Amino acid sequence: MQPLTNMQPLQHKVAVVLGASRGIGKGIALELGAAGAVVYVAGRTLDLGADRPGALLETVAAIEELGGRAVPVRCDATDDADLAALFGRVRDDHDALNVLVNSVFDAASFGPTIGKRFWELPASAWHDIVDVGTRSAYVACVEAAPLLLAAGAVGSALVVNVSALGARKYFYNVPYGVGKAALDKMTADMALDFRDRGVAVISLWPNVTRTEGIEAAIEAGDTARFDQFGGADSLETPRYNGRAVVALATDPEVMTRSGDYFWTAELGEHYGFTDENGRTHRYPKRR
Repeated sequence: MQPLTNMQPLQHKVAVVLGASRGIGKGIALELGAAGAVVYVAGRTLDLGADRPGALLETVAAIEELGGRAVPVRCDATDDADLAALFGRVRDDHDALNVLVNSVFDAASFGPTIGKRFWELPASAWHDIVDVGTRSAYVACVEAAPLLLAAGAVGSALVVNVSALGARKYFYNVPYGVGKAALDKMTADMALDFRDRGVAVISLWPNVTRTEGIEAAIEAGDTARFDQFGGADSLETPRYNGRAVVALATDPEVMTRSGDYFWTAELGEHYGFTDENGRTHRYPKRR
């Protein structure tokens, strides 16, 4: 397929991105905003602090620099009341929701758990990985469903769950794999529930992505761990994932993909988009 030529193909559309303070969620929010959607950016960090990079107001500013419009909503995705309030606000402002992206992940608490066997982890690791990511995505979909159905009734709507290879093979640790596998199963089963209602549900698999945490490692000179991926400069960027979401959201045949998972680079190859600076990326072929 040829690359999209319409500079704002999502004009007059509404999107919600959970986990938009930083990382992949922020990259997706930026591309949705640049494509013309009104983007509700949700996360726990409203303004910049000294403890960690990234905040909703920073994401909003970046979207506005791209010519887009964004609405910051502070939301703890583990708090069901916060999620209900978020989608209540969207409902008060709009009749429908065209795109929902679930990209909540607590990278700060996850880092120390990498490579540890399950009995070496505190039981709270389950909450930090499975509840924070997978359960929050489920509750968000429940709250968003009426708005998504309204969009699907007059066209189509899209839910994107940011998942990963850990859904299919051992990666990092047990809770991580359980969370991603459950997320992909949720994608498949929700797609069946939505199949005749014009709402597509897709799992997006980024490869190793150059998030703020990785940028910090690079600045500290810790680049050897990226050699296996071809070096730090060969990593995907968060906005590459955003371009995948925009491509899906503007595909009139997106329902044919509903219920499945796709590597970001796989979608880049299919839809003809590239990463920043025109880069393309490899991805493992499906077995």
